[in-house]
Amino acid sequence: EMLQQSKILKVIRKNLVKKCMELFTELAEDKENYKKFYEQFSKNLKLGIHEDSTNRKRLGELLRFYTSASGDELCGLGDYVSRMKESQKSIYFITGESREQVAQSAFVERVRKRG
Repeated sequence: EMLQQSKILKVIRKNLVKKCMELFTELAEDKENYKKFYEQFSKNLKLGIHEDSTNRKRLGELLRFYTSASGDELCGLGDYVSRMKESQKSIYFITGESREQVAQSAFVERVRKRG
């Protein structure tokens, strides 16, 4: 418990997190390498969203999702928003056990019919 309260360790932690965030952002620029990284560490990034409120926005930019338009490619939220139609006011999402299960959902079918 004394180690958790140590100012030196807090500084070390802050600098490590800062450096990791810089490296993750740099890695995200290379789609192929980031895809490999994301396959291994996506759960950790998603957990970081909940646990690290100071870096939540930066971590959110690193998350990738499958979309109805992206097919088998993962897409970042910024890319998705840039491709949205002018008339689209909302972003709908669904979670499930697998992509196949989600694709067969009645909810997804209704949204696709609406355009």
